[in-house]
Amino acid sequence: MNNPKAIFVNVAIPFLIAITFALLVFYQNKIPSFLLGILPYVFYILSAIVMFISWHFNRNRFLFVLFPLVLIYIGFEFLPASKATLLFKYISIIFPLHLLIFLILSERGLFSLWGNLKTAFVVIETGIIIWFIEYPNPMILDIFKIKLFIFDTFPLSDISIVIGLFILFIMFSLILFNHFLMYNGSFLLILISLYATLYFVRVQNVIELGFIAIVLIILVLLIREAYRLAFYDELTSLPGRRALIEDMAKLGRKYTLAMCDIDHFKKFNDTYGHDTGDEVLKMVASKLANVGGGGKAYRYGGEEFTLLFPSKDVDESFVHADILRESIAKTPFVVRNKKSAKKIFINISAGIVQNSSKDKDPFATMKRADNALYKAKKAGRNTVIKE
Repeated sequence: MNNPKAIFVNVAIPFLIAITFALLVFYQNKIPSFLLGILPYVFYILSAIVMFISWHFNRNRFLFVLFPLVLIYIGFEFLPASKATLLFKYISIIFPLHLLIFLILSERGLFSLWGNLKTAFVVIETGIIIWFIEYPNPMILDIFKIKLFIFDTFPLSDISIVIGLFILFIMFSLILFNHFLMYNGSFLLILISLYATLYFVRVQNVIELGFIAIVLIILVLLIREAYRLAFYDELTSLPGRRALIEDMAKLGRKYTLAMCDIDHFKKFNDTYGHDTGDEVLKMVASKLANVGGGGKAYRYGGEEFTLLFPSKDVDESFVHADILRESIAKTPFVVRNKKSAKKIFINISAGIVQNSSKDKDPFATMKRADNALYKAKKAGRNTVIKE
């Protein structure tokens, strides 16, 4: 299960965007009329910017979410009332499912086979909706008349509420147990914003404000994703070397730094293969990520990790580093092949030092920690040496 703090952080940011626009809807009488008049242009401009950024950084799931959203907005704005009503009914069922599909599907290049299949899916999906708007099917329209609740859900149909609750359940499950928290949290709030917008569709300017909120949630997600790619290691999800350098520049007068290394990792890779080696790295990283004492773990490179303890002395930090070493040593790692499963144990060694007046910068402290790590290796490994 995911860490509650991580869940809160990843849900709070899109929630603040959504709640801000909800307040704007209900207090729009205080907004100057000329600002309300340019809302459609704001939506189009923001959508174009986000789609361009998505395409440029190969984050194409947002293209496949925003392009239909723009078409929906155009339909609401320009279709006759009867056809706009049909569009409302269809997208209240289809678009939430569309969101879930593109949340679950992994990123692929726009012009790859998978990208072409996704494009074809969106084109066919759009074509089907246009067809049923132009040529309404009585059997399908009867589905929207089915009553499943004793309370009134108008203007949403009961069937759309059921589908929405089902998708909400899946997204909540992903937030609790899937490690792509940033995406899961944002898409959950996109879904909630969409249903709130559709439910209050008769309120003036709600479509514009609701859709702008969705675009901004996606824009903030793109910015956060760019930061993650720049500062976090893709394999282990730990902050990477660039993040370490940034954080070392912010250190105060006292701190402790540890360099950690997985024992005999090259031999392990040669024996069991690099795929299994990657799993070992992820297991060790998950342990290091829970370091206590106000410490923070980074993947420095290869099988080497760094622990940084701001404002902590070496004795206090040593206790937490050694707890990690012992925890890793006692955690069994299962190596599986086609015929059997073998249980092995992974060890780490670490060298930990506190900065001193002789260190001209944190890199000098890191060099001393690296020397202490070398001593830990010579001392027989599976140990922490402090200096």
